[in-house]
Amino acid sequence: ALFLYVVYESYRRWTYGGERIKIDNVGTRLKNLLIYGIRQRRVTRKPFEGAMHFFIFWGTIGLFTATILRAFEYDILMEFFEARILVGYAYLIFKLMANIAGLLLLIGLIMALAKRVSGKPSPIENTLEDHLILLTLLVIVVTGFILDGIATYTYRYAWINGWDFIGTTIASTLSGVNIDLAVTYRTIWVIHMVLALTLIATLPYTKLYHIVAGGIFNIFLARLDHPASFKPVYNIEKIIEEGGYIGAKNVKDLSWKQRMDLDACVRCGRCESICPASISGKPLSPMKLILNIRRLMRKSKFEDAIVDTQVKPDAIWSCVTCGACVYECPLLIHHVETIIDFRRALFSEGEKVPKEAIQTSYNVMRTGNPYGLNPFEKEEWVKSIPEKYNVPIAEEGKEYDYLLWIGCNGSYDPKLRTVVEKFIQILKMFNVNFALILDEQCCGEPVRRIGDELLFTEIVKIVKEILSKYKFRKIITMCPHGYNVFRNEYPKYGFKVDVEHYTQTLSRLLEREDVKLKSLHSYKVTFHDPCYLGRWNGILEEPRNILKKLDVKLVEMPHNRDKSLCCGGGGGQAFYEVKEGERISSIRAKEVIGTKANKLVVACPICNIMFSGESILNESGIEVIDIVELVHEALIEH
Repeated sequence: ALFLYVVYESYRRWTYGGERIKIDNVGTRLKNLLIYGIRQRRVTRKPFEGAMHFFIFWGTIGLFTATILRAFEYDILMEFFEARILVGYAYLIFKLMANIAGLLLLIGLIMALAKRVSGKPSPIENTLEDHLILLTLLVIVVTGFILDGIATYTYRYAWINGWDFIGTTIASTLSGVNIDLAVTYRTIWVIHMVLALTLIATLPYTKLYHIVAGGIFNIFLARLDHPASFKPVYNIEKIIEEGGYIGAKNVKDLSWKQRMDLDACVRCGRCESICPASISGKPLSPMKLILNIRRLMRKSKFEDAIVDTQVKPDAIWSCVTCGACVYECPLLIHHVETIIDFRRALFSEGEKVPKEAIQTSYNVMRTGNPYGLNPFEKEEWVKSIPEKYNVPIAEEGKEYDYLLWIGCNGSYDPKLRTVVEKFIQILKMFNVNFALILDEQCCGEPVRRIGDELLFTEIVKIVKEILSKYKFRKIITMCPHGYNVFRNEYPKYGFKVDVEHYTQTLSRLLEREDVKLKSLHSYKVTFHDPCYLGRWNGILEEPRNILKKLDVKLVEMPHNRDKSLCCGGGGGQAFYEVKEGERISSIRAKEVIGTKANKLVVACPICNIMFSGESILNESGIEVIDIVELVHEALIEH
């Protein structure tokens, strides 16, 4: 009864303010529950933790099933119908299942306790409560085994044989013991039942509540849209007209799903262990952020301010929105979306926002780019490209297969302009039907990441107006951030466009049978997976397929593919920086040096800028090079 009451209280927290939990796409949700809840896909990535959770999970399921079957037979079938189902071989199979389940749980609990005692990994909160839970479960399992052994010794030892291998082992030790088995059985039974029922009653107050709030509800009701498709603010003009703020300042402002996320956290520390802000010593721990807000919610303080009281402003601004926490969380919590909501509120009220972030937004509003550079100078550069490479600038009424979206970095940075021009030359070599966009401006990704939702909505309208003038099949972007915003975020504002990243384009072009490439086998390279290309959007193989075609020697860094470590420029931090701790790009640079590669290959202009400015890379002689430049070299010098 207490357990059910607390579950009901959780429901009231989630739906505070009249929100309603929405359930749709039941088939997909059941599939998610099977993959992430039952199979525990994200937990089993690590062998030790995966085995430990497998043993505990299936051991518990097996014993729970055995208890339900036994209760059903004793308290329903025998009580009301004088019937039984657990007889003969059915009973033997039942005992074997219960023995295996109990053994699995026992092994899993011992592994968990050993992990706690060792203190590894460090992000795990090693509290007294955690030890008590594990010890309680251990005592429940052991007392259950002893009860089974006494019963086997008393009346079923002769015929149970190996089906009850634990019970018979314990029973064999009782023959020489001079104790009153009836009293011993009853005493242990009381201990066993009191502990079991106490655990059920107190479960909602412990970390085990993640089984219900996370393992069942949060996974079943997880967001079904793309994780990098952050929730929009549809009624933004009305909010501003009424003098309100955008985003979240307190628990009340969070959605029902975000509140459910808070209750789901199991304090496993996986998000913290992989978060580049945490690793670099910045004041952000995704886990602690969620737990601090949860404490406020569970005290029913729905309208109390969160930033400055529960969470430091610098923690909010330390996030690089790389998504590592989101993709690591076994219970599908979306930390980044909650952080962005807090940024929106801070930005809309102009409080506790880095001045560089405010300047970035102002630059985009004034000049159409986050650097505040002269847009006419960029326009002159774009106009010069047709003369150099015989490439058209998009015109109304004409049709193109592709429009090339260069992006702010490629349009203004001299080094990155070289990359863009080499990509244009490659497209020309393959006779791709494409055009440039003279009136291209910022896609709005940087301002959205720093919380300026109002400006972002205006930019979407402007970009939609620009692109709607032209006839084209697809956009090719030179930036993973632009790719993500077109693919996953614009559609929520009513503008859908087919888009691909230039690594996808190159990978496809190099598959053509008539392609001949110069071997670059003398190059020892390592590839940095951009967060918004690899982890957020799953483009992991295309860059590697390109490198394979070029015949370079690829050496992977410790953090690679969807485990890649951010360059430190995401979430708007290419334009502002939280000074506390070490530079994230420096940590990644050390991984690069550790590969002993002579070239760091990138596929993102922000990554290129961040790493090109790293002194330790420059001093080591490692060249930061875009993958386009390697392809250009192999094609041009053939």
